[in-house]
Amino acid sequence: MKRLLLCAVALVVAFAVSANEPQTNEVVVNGYAERVVTPNKFTLAITINESDSKGRMSLDEQERTMTKALKSAGFDTDEALRFKDNYSAYHRRGAYATRSYELVVFGAEDLARAFETLESLNLHSVSLKSATCTDIDTIREELRREAIRDAKRNAEVLAEAIDQSIGRCTYIHDYNSNGEVVFNTAMKIRGVASIGYDAVVEEAAPEPMEFAGSKISHTIQAKFELK
Repeated sequence: MKRLLLCAVALVVAFAVSANEPQTNEVVVNGYAERVVTPNKFTLAITINESDSKGRMSLDEQERTMTKALKSAGFDTDEALRFKDNYSAYHRRGAYATRSYELVVFGAEDLARAFETLESLNLHSVSLKSATCTDIDTIREELRREAIRDAKRNAEVLAEAIDQSIGRCTYIHDYNSNGEVVFNTAMKIRGVASIGYDAVVEEAAPEPMEFAGSKISHTIQAKFELK
């Protein structure tokens, strides 16, 4: 009996304390931010084949010619040009040695100049392998900040509508993950459509190429004290 009495007293005290504590009202809002980003780093896939020169130039000579042309066009081949593979391609008349490379360039102007330079050499194939944005992590951080500021503005608008104000933020939920941003690498080079790795350059690109941007967004849910 004594134990039951003590439990009852404890419950009464707990309810009394809870009743005297100030109740916090909150407003729950979402914040949103978006940005269209464009690629600034491009990787070209280059293939040379000894059959293309009909025996007049070896692969070593083609490689030296290509490297020299790229250097003359202003590219640091020691950094930008990478050897990828050496293999044999089979044709009806036999097997021909083939080499593949990757050239990394930055900016649409350099991309156009690289295509123009490589096309003039009549190489086996040149294609756009990938397009990326090197600033994507910085942009994502900026979007997070913009999204939480947007949430705060939304909370202020709602609070003002009922003649109240907001206090401190008590909760933030970040909805987004840092998924890969995929850019559409389809483009036209003087009317010649080229898409992805299978694109073969047939004509030079005299002007900087334009790429459609990719939209990335960020959503945040937040709670603010309502005064």
